[in-house]
Amino acid sequence: MVRRMSSFGTVAILLGISLSVEAQEIKLAQQRVQADQATFSSLLNGNICGDACGAEGCGAEGCQQGCGTCFNWGKCTWLSVGGGIRTSYSNKQDFNVDNARLYFNGKGHERIGFELNTDINNAQGWYGGNAQSGEMRILDAIVKFQISEGVHLWMGRLLPPSDRANLSGPFFQNNWNFPYTQFGYPNIFQGRDDGASLWGEVGGGAFKWAVGAFEGESSGGPFNDLLPVEDNTMFTGRVVLNLLDPEPGYYNSSTYYGEKEIMAIGAAVMHRADTHGPGQDYTGWNIDALFETKLDNGGVVTLEGAYYDQDDSGAFIPLPPSNGSRQGTSYFVLGSYLFAEECCIFDIPGKFQVMTRYQDYDRTAGGDGEGNYAAVGTDDTTDLQLNYIMFGHNARVSAIWSQHNGIGSGASNTFTLGAQLQF
Repeated sequence: MVRRMSSFGTVAILLGISLSVEAQEIKLAQQRVQADQATFSSLLNGNICGDACGAEGCGAEGCQQGCGTCFNWGKCTWLSVGGGIRTSYSNKQDFNVDNARLYFNGKGHERIGFELNTDINNAQGWYGGNAQSGEMRILDAIVKFQISEGVHLWMGRLLPPSDRANLSGPFFQNNWNFPYTQFGYPNIFQGRDDGASLWGEVGGGAFKWAVGAFEGESSGGPFNDLLPVEDNTMFTGRVVLNLLDPEPGYYNSSTYYGEKEIMAIGAAVMHRADTHGPGQDYTGWNIDALFETKLDNGGVVTLEGAYYDQDDSGAFIPLPPSNGSRQGTSYFVLGSYLFAEECCIFDIPGKFQVMTRYQDYDRTAGGDGEGNYAAVGTDDTTDLQLNYIMFGHNARVSAIWSQHNGIGSGASNTFTLGAQLQF
């Protein structure tokens, strides 16, 4: 990999001047907090850049057909408001609130928008039980501009171009427990980082690309104390090819419950020079794939996999669940089946889904900076999961059995009951 990635850096830094929102942002914003029905939303001024804007602000041709020099902020404004909760019980930590999110998406103009989301500080138990663990924290804070048809620029705190799991997040995963094989990518909080992303799509999402420039691990990250104070920019990139149905927008899901026919192949890379000192760069990359099809009997088969490679030039960055070295390789494979038959439990219709997943993280060399090296070895986990899908990703309950084999420890079994709800 080119150490400074000069050409990539030039493109990415130029992005930071403006940001984007896609032509179908209204639909995308709603899809992130719904399956197929309307979300709880408030429409300012009584319209979404529609007839009133066209008649009163932008002339007879209408705002949605291109405002030209018109910039009628009041008439073309809309706001979507939503929320999501994931809560669980397990034989290891009793009751827990895994996530408690508030969603705000909006536009002030056809080409200008924003996204603001929050979550609890210890989402999914990441920061433990400290005094501030239950406080709300900024998850996403994104200013968005649409540069042209199919090209967008976002800036603020957001998910960098990365793997499918990260761009799905915990609410849009097929599995309940987020894959720890992904934890190697630097982040400030819940996969987010401060920076800018230029991204685009062709064929309504048949091919997507994204490049970005971000802070990386030196400010606000969970391992900040172990890193020198550096200000080098981290550069990121991702490409996705959808061979069947397209996946429009910046985000994605790890299952569409049969609403789409998916054969998607993606790849991502992150690089930050001198992360651990002169000549000690960080480089991480992965490839991921998702296949989903609806069978003749109405059942839905989903197969997913991802492979990751993390290189810290020999420096030691500990990662859960064993706090072994980040440097190494990891992967997961997953398969699920959504039954076609609809059931009705407590007068709530839904379908059962079975899922299994295997994760493996092979941790290699890593030192603590004082000549001591972390234990090397492999973490692996097997999950068996039963879901009751009531309304896609917006309403489901899950029962999960997991067996984890950690470095220097024996097998550990966990049983979890979880429920998630979004509006």
